[in-house]
Amino acid sequence: MLGSLRPHTKAFTEAVAKPFAAIKFPPTLFTLLGPLLAIIAAFFIIQGQFLESFIIALFAVSIDMFDGSVARLQKKDSLFGNYFETMIDKLVEIILFLGTAFLHPLAAIFALAFSLLNSYAKPRVALVIITDNRDWPALGEHSERMLLLLAGIFLSIFSLDFFNLKILEIALWLIAVIAFIGSIQRMLFAKKLIKEAEQKGNVLPYLKK
Repeated sequence: MLGSLRPHTKAFTEAVAKPFAAIKFPPTLFTLLGPLLAIIAAFFIIQGQFLESFIIALFAVSIDMFDGSVARLQKKDSLFGNYFETMIDKLVEIILFLGTAFLHPLAAIFALAFSLLNSYAKPRVALVIITDNRDWPALGEHSERMLLLLAGIFLSIFSLDFFNLKILEIALWLIAVIAFIGSIQRMLFAKKLIKEAEQKGNVLPYLKK
């Protein structure tokens, strides 16, 4: 859902990316700042220092918005670069969830597990049929999960809890729930796409009968 807003933020992301492009900051190195900052943020989460972890995690997650623009402005964007930055985004997400696992292990495990299932449901179809990056059901996508996680970290600064659950733990359970629902949506959509592909003969050659 939130991912659909990305085209409308192009002017903003390019404005932020311009200084980095101007000093020839390597796009790959810029992308790799994400997991480095995520490791630092995870350390602060483990220590219960939520203000520090929120600020650093915010920068770690935000790298995803700007690394593509840095590459484009330097005319160094590529198909592999697009793939690489997406993989690094997932690494940032995993690192942050692992940090929360030291405080709320069960909630973090479910949040991470269903997040990975949600992410995998879409590209796995490309191993069955010839498809494209069309408009998939998007509940619980990466941007929404990260927004919820950042909100949970931020509100933890104020030591909020409800029904004996810490606010960060609640955020993790919410992530798990929406990611699971999104996974079901995507699997049902995949079933529809596969049926269409079978009718049109767009199944991958090695799977054709």
